[in-house]
Amino acid sequence: NGWMSRSSALERLEQWKNVAFNQYLDPTIRNQNNQKIVISLFDLSGTWSQPWVDAGYQVFRFDIQADPYFGDINNFSVEFFNELFACFDGLDVHAILAACPCTDFAVSGARHFTAKDADGRTLSSIELVYQTLRTIEFFKPNIWAIENPVGRIASLTGLSPWRLSFDPFHFGDTYTKKTLLWGRFNADLPIAPVEPIEGSKMHKLYGGKSLATKNARSVTPVGFAYSFFMANNAHDHKLMAFSNKYDRLDRNLLKLALNSGVSEYEISSAIDDAYYDYDDLAAIDSINELMLA
Repeated sequence: NGWMSRSSALERLEQWKNVAFNQYLDPTIRNQNNQKIVISLFDLSGTWSQPWVDAGYQVFRFDIQADPYFGDINNFSVEFFNELFACFDGLDVHAILAACPCTDFAVSGARHFTAKDADGRTLSSIELVYQTLRTIEFFKPNIWAIENPVGRIASLTGLSPWRLSFDPFHFGDTYTKKTLLWGRFNADLPIAPVEPIEGSKMHKLYGGKSLATKNARSVTPVGFAYSFFMANNAHDHKLMAFSNKYDRLDRNLLKLALNSGVSEYEISSAIDDAYYDYDDLAAIDSINELMLA
């Protein structure tokens, strides 16, 4: 039937965790990771971003429940990030992860949609998605992902078609909760599939209306978090990260330059001014000159 035993799945999860920890233990990789930023939105538990912490990335978590001002993404602006975070000192924002609140989108709450649409709660949730997309547009991360269960988030916000569908049992947990991801990321995640013997346990165990039970239902599965890291970390996927950074340029040209011995630093130093001035032809010429030097 293709299922792994629970113990085998947990062993695989430990292997994924060790990949992150070992990146931190290697001084060279840790230093490289520490020059990269991960922004995690609506991340009260910290679960989705924890692998990046383990590997030595600079992780900034924002959640209004953790801090009513700094955690409220409605306060995000150019001035907010410049004045309070020095725009992360110009370091690369490798990833933006966003587990947008799903209460007003998920089909499980469809019976309440009419009331929420009328009293403004739906509009407030839509604005959180728009603010997330504005943040992504501003920082232009190498990878980004918005997570939500099956529902109406895409139809109400104009998100492009979802890129990945998963259940927790794909990554070693024994329950179902179909979840969708939108964004730009490597969707070829490693898996550790186990039989979902608990079924849809979240509403059985955490079916109340309190904030605590809503938070419990929303926690990111640990197995998924480490699997996502495995498929999207910069060290193991150098070409993906670098070509996404310069996504208007030909990926094959960047690959050719890197394979010829030109370093990422040399390429960035040569093309950044032209690229961010939208002079792609000048950037391409600079890459070709580097390969001929």
